[in-house]
Amino acid sequence: MLGECYEFRESSTESGSRLFYFFSSEVPLNSQLQFLIELQQYDLRIFEILDHKKKLPDLVHVAKAPLLEVSKQLEVLQHAGEALTRQRRDGEQELSLQEEHVQKIRGRLNDLKTNKEYQAHLFEIELARKKKEAIEESVLEVLMQVEQNENEQKELQVRMGEVEQAFAKAKDKLESESLSLEQELSTLERQHGELTVQVDRELLVRYTKLKSLRKGFAIAKVKNGACSGCRLQLPPQLVAEVKRADELLNCSYCHRILYWEPTPEAVIDSQTSASEADNVQEIR
Repeated sequence: MLGECYEFRESSTESGSRLFYFFSSEVPLNSQLQFLIELQQYDLRIFEILDHKKKLPDLVHVAKAPLLEVSKQLEVLQHAGEALTRQRRDGEQELSLQEEHVQKIRGRLNDLKTNKEYQAHLFEIELARKKKEAIEESVLEVLMQVEQNENEQKELQVRMGEVEQAFAKAKDKLESESLSLEQELSTLERQHGELTVQVDRELLVRYTKLKSLRKGFAIAKVKNGACSGCRLQLPPQLVAEVKRADELLNCSYCHRILYWEPTPEAVIDSQTSASEADNVQEIR
């Protein structure tokens, strides 16, 4: 029977609050088991932090992706704007030359002597004028494209400022998180080292080997008659022996070290039963 020798301590984790159980020497539980349970909790959190640290560069890259995308779009627009500026400059130069050509043609009218020459010259002037108009239309179209490009660049520059602020904020958050994790990791590693020296050497070797084989989970809780590690149903006799905790036992299937964590309700029932038994004994 379980006496009034349970001590409960609540500890907060990322997934919520978890209840840890500490047992006095009167309870048939190998004290080394509790060390292993706590050691696994440290190991899992340390692994989680190290894994998150490895992902930080990717998280920064993801946060920077919108900035890179807008920057790329702006770069494309800038190159297009430079090309349009050159096109406009060339068009304006061509237009200027064509205007000079039209003026020269018109200047030769006084040199014409026959009507046939005059008619041919007028035709030449008309062709030059139409070419000039075509060049003017082309230059005007380019000017409109330049204006549109400039407006789009201004909009993207505003967008660039927004995404730069968002990225700076996200980066600061990730760096702050990284610093916090570093501090937590330092504390955990120190506590892990302090706990490790309390574990029996051979048991620690056994635990370490299982941890490497079972992706960090060397210890598994018995829940509803099943191993919480492999989720397979355990023999009733093994479950009963795990609850007694006279020795450290392994799962028949995944070989993880098993432990039983009583619910607060079970502890209360046990305490009530013990109290009733004491009352009966006093009456006798």
